[in-house]
Amino acid sequence: MTTARRTDTPDPSAAAADEDGQRRRLLILASAAAVLALLHFIDHAVRGELVVNRGLNPLWNHSGWPFDMSTDKSFLFPISFVLVVGLLVGGIVFTMRGKLWAGYWLVVSLTLATYLIYVHFVGFSAGAAETPSVISMSHEVTAVSIAALIDLFGLIAVFLALAYQAVRARQHSGRW
Repeated sequence: MTTARRTDTPDPSAAAADEDGQRRRLLILASAAAVLALLHFIDHAVRGELVVNRGLNPLWNHSGWPFDMSTDKSFLFPISFVLVVGLLVGGIVFTMRGKLWAGYWLVVSLTLATYLIYVHFVGFSAGAAETPSVISMSHEVTAVSIAALIDLFGLIAVFLALAYQAVRARQHSGRW
């Protein structure tokens, strides 16, 4: 007598393989975000120096400590750096260990994308937004301006892709 295999019962090994694939995609996107974020912080430090040296609008200088202590908001750069790097690197480590999952990445990616968009398109005060035109005017070399803008828009895109992947991971695994 042969028994027919039931198709409505999920295969545990297939589910584990699917979760591994979802985890791998989350980690790839989070790692890409971490690299692009590091490049973006380097760009902030370089642009801050250029703003000072070239006598440009001081509101465009968002480099802060330890690069510039002349503003009353010099503490924002290191706090932002520690938070962003901590959220991304910590999330990567804990996702690798199976301690964090889709919900973490959805919240982190949407929060960081929103912050990035706000800082670069709205700003915290009049004239302080680091818009694409401000970024390109701050750099002396067009190729560097283009690279900085590609990094900015790439970082936003990766955060949004990470949010999308987090939703997909939730759909596939049934858990946040």
